[in-house]
Amino acid sequence: MTVPTSNGYNQVSETISPALSGPEWAGVLKNREQLMSIREQLLDTPFSAHAVAALLLYEEPFGFTRQDVEDEEEVATYCASMAANLETSGQHATADTFRLLGERHRVRAAKIAALLPPA
Repeated sequence: MTVPTSNGYNQVSETISPALSGPEWAGVLKNREQLMSIREQLLDTPFSAHAVAALLLYEEPFGFTRQDVEDEEEVATYCASMAANLETSGQHATADTFRLLGERHRVRAAKIAALLPPA
């Protein structure tokens, strides 16, 4: 949800609870056999793990949207622009940081897009 602020900028405000508590994660990660058993039960379908993840996230409030993909792509484009500007001004190390950051955002956009129905 986008909320206008007193300074005229919009702020995205949304509370998302963790899927598992810290102790729950610790318990699951401590007992990897149980985790594998849960995965095997979920994968007792004609779908891959990737497909099952997409189906379970579809239309869930904690899932992904096309807006998430667009946001990640916009950040990647911004980082590429910053890298080019920094490279021109001789700030090579910082330019490399922005290039790597942009690539991570581009990969993240592709991962999210792969979990969504075709546009």
